[in-house]
Amino acid sequence: MTTSARTSSFKSTAPKRLSSEQAADAPWKNFQFPITVKEYGAVTCVDFCREDFAVTSATRVQIYSCATNQVKKTISRFKETVYSSRFRHDGQLLVAGGEEGLVKVFDMNSRSVLRQCEGHTKAIRQTSFSTDGLQLLSTGDDKTLRNWDLSTGEAVREFTGHEDYVRALGVSSGSTDICVTGSYDHTVKLWDMRSPSATTPVVSMNHGAPVEAVVLFPSASVCVSAGDNRICVWDTLSGGRQLFSFCNHQKTVTCLRLDRDAKQLLSGGVDRQLKVYDVTDYSVIQGLSYPAPILSIGISHNESHLVVGMSDGTLSIKRRPTKSSRSRAVGEEEALPTLAPAVYPGTKRFFRRGTTAKAEKGDMVVHQPRPVYHLKPYETLLKKFRYTDALNAALKTNNCDVISGMFQDLIHRDGLSSALAGRNHKGLLPIMKFLVHYISHPVYQATVLDVANVVLDMYGSIRGESRRVDQLFTALRTRVEAELTMQRRMLSVLGMLDMLYSMAAVKK
Repeated sequence: MTTSARTSSFKSTAPKRLSSEQAADAPWKNFQFPITVKEYGAVTCVDFCREDFAVTSATRVQIYSCATNQVKKTISRFKETVYSSRFRHDGQLLVAGGEEGLVKVFDMNSRSVLRQCEGHTKAIRQTSFSTDGLQLLSTGDDKTLRNWDLSTGEAVREFTGHEDYVRALGVSSGSTDICVTGSYDHTVKLWDMRSPSATTPVVSMNHGAPVEAVVLFPSASVCVSAGDNRICVWDTLSGGRQLFSFCNHQKTVTCLRLDRDAKQLLSGGVDRQLKVYDVTDYSVIQGLSYPAPILSIGISHNESHLVVGMSDGTLSIKRRPTKSSRSRAVGEEEALPTLAPAVYPGTKRFFRRGTTAKAEKGDMVVHQPRPVYHLKPYETLLKKFRYTDALNAALKTNNCDVISGMFQDLIHRDGLSSALAGRNHKGLLPIMKFLVHYISHPVYQATVLDVANVVLDMYGSIRGESRRVDQLFTALRTRVEAELTMQRRMLSVLGMLDMLYSMAAVKK
């Protein structure tokens, strides 16, 4: 379409004036100042389910919480750009597709890939679950609409009626077998999954321009398509008769969305405008401006959130106040709350502020009981700086990890000498047994060597006073000599291996 033709077809429609009661109840006038988030790339899809919404951008799908407007999960198991992601009606599964040409189904609890459907030969542009949640639908640049069985991941049907890229998909919420597609071949086609023909649609409508978005009413009797700057409304029951055609955008319309009750239609376009229409006569009742071209629109099921994705990666999140806050805003007389006393930093009241606050409706309450730590006897003694008693208590456990840890704590506290000092042969026996047994253990060797040096310095001069202690000293020496002998042999073997490796390298 030329510029002159587009300008001549543009109809400047004044926003529909609402009564005072309607204006008070109009959800599009009551949204708070938007929260703006910068995503990694163009936001091509926004989809709501219960208290969460999925945002598709670049090579990831991010799950936002409606309560906090923060990211709670990120799905990044994509090698290339992903264009579409949709929840199942129960919120347990999510289907996504993109440049890889694969339809992927994710478990929302573990974020793992449950199904990976292969069949598209080019990029996938739209994905969706059927109304019953047992089948998948996908369209792409390979000019096809494909129907998949969720339980097996296999293709059930392939519809090839389009002659160009299929960029739009709408699923009927009232029937599991009806869907509508829009293509760059200027056509909008209504399909029945039960139809024996995979090339002939139930109804075919000519939009007159490449179709960017379609939406199907719950009854499947009315279909809306958007292409170029024109929006068309079709009666599918009467063979695709055009009911309305209007141009309220100055540039290409990229997305369409119905509200919860299918009484209002939203459209977004490259002209950075979001329009809201009354479906009774498709007059504009509200217009909103955004800083960048709009690519996707999402509305929560209770109409508390309006999320708009833009081409520069900007995500606009508008939240409507709760009913209680709106009632206070319109002037309901309420007693003024008593002002709390001032809280100054550094005071006890400052550090305890918020401990008595009660959760409001919609808040996430995290129960985090204060952990109770029960100290072991040797830990209690160590805390009281009774190093000798702490070491004796650790030795009685006969646990090598506990004893080694105790020695390490004593070394760090510079208390090893005081813990080993003043011992008779009975107090020295368990220490010597531990040293003899673990002197060659690779895990405890470093700690045991440090302790053995201190013991030899302190008690090396008392040899001959206890036969059992003398035997342990001799055993310790024998273990050390055996370890040294083994180390020498290993070094010899290592030298021979190095020689063999060098000879083999020379021969090559």
